[in-house]
Amino acid sequence: QVYEGIQEPGDLIFIPAGSPHAVFNIEDIHALSMNYVDATNFYYHLQSRLVDGEFRAFELFTKPNFHHELRTEEPRPQTFGEFKSQRR
Repeated sequence: QVYEGIQEPGDLIFIPAGSPHAVFNIEDIHALSMNYVDATNFYYHLQSRLVDGEFRAFELFTKPNFHHELRTEEPRPQTFGEFKSQRR
């Protein structure tokens, strides 16, 4: 399935891990693109680290003291899914 849209200033587009995508800029822009690991792509990320032979990175994400949630001033840590679902 193909999705198309126009991103307006201040908009954020989330593209799930492993999803092929393309971007066409209709005007000159300044953009920021980044990859991050959350609960939706955690195991995909680990598999990628092993396949790419990045064993130290794999070990970092599998250590027992690695935090798998966002740090906030909330009474308890939030998962990224909880954080994403909030409207601010």
